Amino acid sequence: MFVLQLIVLTSAAQVVSPFNKLKLKDTAATYSFIVSGHFHGASTNLSTFPAATVLANTDTLNSFQPAFLFTLGDMFLDLDKNYIDHYQRALFSKLKMPVFNAVGNHDLSNGDMYEKTFGATYYSFIAGLELFIVLNTEKDDGSIKGEQLEMLQEALKKGQQQSIKNIFILSHRPIWSENDPAYTGLFAGNTRTALGSNNYEKEIKPLLTNISKVKNIYWMSGSMANAPASFFYHKDESSNITFMQTAIRDLPRDAVLLVTADKGIISFKGISLTGQSLEPIEHYGIEYWKKSVPEEEKFNYRLLPLMIFKAIMHPYFWSGFAVALLLFLLLRFVNKRWKKRK
Repeated sequence: MFVLQLIVLTSAAQVVSPFNKLKLKDTAATYSFIVSGHFHGASTNLSTFPAATVLANTDTLNSFQPAFLFTLGDMFLDLDKNYIDHYQRALFSKLKMPVFNAVGNHDLSNGDMYEKTFGATYYSFIAGLELFIVLNTEKDDGSIKGEQLEMLQEALKKGQQQSIKNIFILSHRPIWSENDPAYTGLFAGNTRTALGSNNYEKEIKPLLTNISKVKNIYWMSGSMANAPASFFYHKDESSNITFMQTAIRDLPRDAVLLVTADKGIISFKGISLTGQSLEPIEHYGIEYWKKSVPEEEKFNYRLLPLMIFKAIMHPYFWSGFAVALLLFLLLRFVNKRWKKRK
């Protein structure tokens, strides 16, 4: 399996988007970038194209002239040649800034196709006065282990340099929320650790807490199922880390986050993709989420035949069918042998 790690590159110009092949230019101390997750939109979007709200706003995204755009996983609903071709034609080729991604479970739906096509799923680089660390939270069931943990530790060491003012960690899953009672019930429907708890509290949080005493740390994730807004914001006073979520779901609430770094000072602004008025990002905190009723994604029954067809045509269906058939034949063979012995 091909894994490329960009271990804190000192020159931003060495970083190239695997999606539209644009280079990340050496940024000045003042620049901006755009962040959002779930670019495939609703789970019922089987068009093999990105969300309609994204496609309708490529000119808007370009108009901000960001240094780069980060998607926070589930860029694709599935991954095959159709998705890659359609995204290239309808989205990647129209964006005038480098595009990067922190992989989600849907991006990795077709084995190692994502890594063979786009390369690294965890890496880090420096832009301006900021360090960016991208994690693969699907690997190791949401825990950060092995080579990925080594990459994180090495990057955080470089992040302690005096020239670095802020550290951004980007991931799909909000693994920071899974075992913290403060977030209980807020992110229902998210992909979560299947085998108990992940290692965030025991291994990752201590690493960050030590550094957050002298550096600003922003952890941004993009796995949001039913949600009252396209943003979540919470600065944890105990760790001095700011946790955020942002995602698109093909809904009237769809928005992206514009982040401005001005000589080390970070500010956020929500950009609606549908014309809705937005509150300051800090408004969408824990209390707002707790008292707000999540929007339910309506199931479109008319898509059921197409969904069944796509499920049948997916390689996972046939691999499962083959395994089941082999198991059936094996049991039948054993049963016959057992009957003959009787």
